[in-house]
Amino acid sequence: MYLGEEEKELISKKIENLEKLSSAELVAVITKRSGEYKYINTLINIFVIFVISFFLIFFFDFSSIQLVEIQLLSFIGFYLFFEKFDNLILSILPKSYKREKASLNAHEQFSNLGLNRTKTNQAIMFFVSFDEKYVEIITDKTICEKIKDDYWQTIVDEFVKDVKNNNLSNGYLKAMDSCSEILIKEFPITKDDENELANNVIELR
Repeated sequence: MYLGEEEKELISKKIENLEKLSSAELVAVITKRSGEYKYINTLINIFVIFVISFFLIFFFDFSSIQLVEIQLLSFIGFYLFFEKFDNLILSILPKSYKREKASLNAHEQFSNLGLNRTKTNQAIMFFVSFDEKYVEIITDKTICEKIKDDYWQTIVDEFVKDVKNNNLSNGYLKAMDSCSEILIKEFPITKDDENELANNVIELR
């Protein structure tokens, strides 16, 4: 998707090496987009058709049939245009709305992937929704008890910069390096440690 095989291998190796020193379970997840936004396309088209119709009614002498034909053709044309260039839809949507959609998807994936069902409750998900340029680090309850959200937000802020620069692998690697010291200190490896989650990068479609 957005990571080459060598980049994914580097991230997987980083996870593997860190998990040799810490009992935390790290997972890297990336998805292209967290929402379809098709209904936004429809709403925008309805608004555009309303404006065009208002203009035609007041400045041109079209019959009702001609007006309906123009409205229909305009709707189809604009809909297909925004389908092809759907990033335009994302660019005009409020940032807060896109963040809400991406965060909801992140938490759903945390559950869907079974990250909330490990024996130690020490899973950490590094989630990226690329089109929304959104990053979130979600931790299970044992991690949350010792490492608060403010700590992770600092790492996320740096991670987002790399995502915006299309440097995903660097973002993942830096994020994991940033938290390695505290994870090794607060959650050191134990003799009976079990690797419950795969170390490979998970790409969602």
